Amino acid sequence: MDDETRKLVKSAALKAAIVFVLWVVGYHGFIRPNGRLDHWFSMKVVEFTKNGISILGYNTAYGINPDGKGINPRYIFVDGTPVLSVADGCNGVELIALFIGFFIIFPGNWRSKTVFILLGSIGVFLLNVIREMALAFNYMYFRQSFDLNHKYTFVLIVYGLIFIVWRYWLNNYSFLKELKQENAQKS
Repeated sequence: MDDETRKLVKSAALKAAIVFVLWVVGYHGFIRPNGRLDHWFSMKVVEFTKNGISILGYNTAYGINPDGKGINPRYIFVDGTPVLSVADGCNGVELIALFIGFFIIFPGNWRSKTVFILLGSIGVFLLNVIREMALAFNYMYFRQSFDLNHKYTFVLIVYGLIFIVWRYWLNNYSFLKELKQENAQKS
């Protein structure tokens, strides 16, 4: 590894540590205790998931606890059966923050970063909605594999797709492209 690459790696690692600390302090110290952002995101995920399942021809609703004791707007029902409850940890806020953090720490053109952050954040949100829809169907038709898929399978798929987007940006719009061009000219 040459000196320039070593400097870039150290810089990215330092930025990653700073962004991580800022996120932990900001989110866990202020945003999460306040609850409004998580509640808003969770409700949007519920709404989009319910509507997505409805588009596929299912009778959907949300808002009634399965035990009949009041209303919980995070429950999604399909054909009268509760199939999913969207918790704050599953609303995608931290996933979007991770996605954005990646673009912040690596050097590159801010125009391309902004485009990828905006479109990518929308994409991550929609990917999470598709994940929630898949979990609802998983619960309806293959309940025995729900926990495995919720904890591992869908998480790996979502992170894998996000990694592919990051890798695409790195190879085509970041400092890596410039570094590859410089190394090709030196050869």
